[in-house]
Amino acid sequence: MPFDIQWPKSAFYWREDDGEYSFCSIPFTWELPKVRKFIKKRGGLWRVGGPACDLMPDYFKDMSNVRSGGGRDGVLQMIAPYATRTTVGCPRSCQFCGIGRKLIEPIFTELPDWPDKPVLCDNNLLAASEGHLGRVFDRLRWWGWADFNQGLDCRKITRQIAAQINSIGKPLVRVSLDGWSVKEAWDRAIHYLIEAGVAKSRIRSYVMIGYGDSPDRDVERIQYAKNILNPASVGAMWFHELDAMNANKATMRQLAMGWTDRLRVDVMRWSYGKCKKYA
Repeated sequence: MPFDIQWPKSAFYWREDDGEYSFCSIPFTWELPKVRKFIKKRGGLWRVGGPACDLMPDYFKDMSNVRSGGGRDGVLQMIAPYATRTTVGCPRSCQFCGIGRKLIEPIFTELPDWPDKPVLCDNNLLAASEGHLGRVFDRLRWWGWADFNQGLDCRKITRQIAAQINSIGKPLVRVSLDGWSVKEAWDRAIHYLIEAGVAKSRIRSYVMIGYGDSPDRDVERIQYAKNILNPASVGAMWFHELDAMNANKATMRQLAMGWTDRLRVDVMRWSYGKCKKYA
């Protein structure tokens, strides 16, 4: 079972046999300058897309040989053959998220059909209707395993949902403790999942850091999650501004909160079990 598929950490390039365009999907805004430089060097006609282009739609505006934006069927499966999406968008309004701020996929939509794959990349699957979720879980039970790769909204996990997740067979469930404000919902979701029979080793949690709390409070949140789940199943996720041009660098706002680049590295390493102390 290909749990933990390795997503590309940079732009994804390809060509198609039936056209004159080259293509590029760009997940992160800090990849935009590299792609721009590559296109200038390579030349030819290009179509570029992905979340980075949605967040910065005018970035390639001055390049007459580049068309930016728009989706293309099958790209997700080219990048990760087991991956699929059954919904688009998210009805939440989280200000740290481009989807929540409606800059990406502004309208939440249930897809009438989708590639039948077990690695789900929905932005907020559990926001879907009961009927849609029933169809999703029916397909996943056929596979006997699933990876809820983009995470499940812990506020939406009920006893019924937890039972459906466990009925799949071998689910890999990912949730996130983005702030102390969702602690009670996170606690409840973990309890329901374990109560339903989901093995603790198949529950993972990200903990967003560098957004709304001090470093000490962020570390406290990571430790809290590690105390409840398997420590190796919890990892920090560094917050990037939606127009970030540098990956994994502390911004002025984060520096004012007490972060430094060295501290970020230490906390990330500690959270993923690569060192015993975070500072």
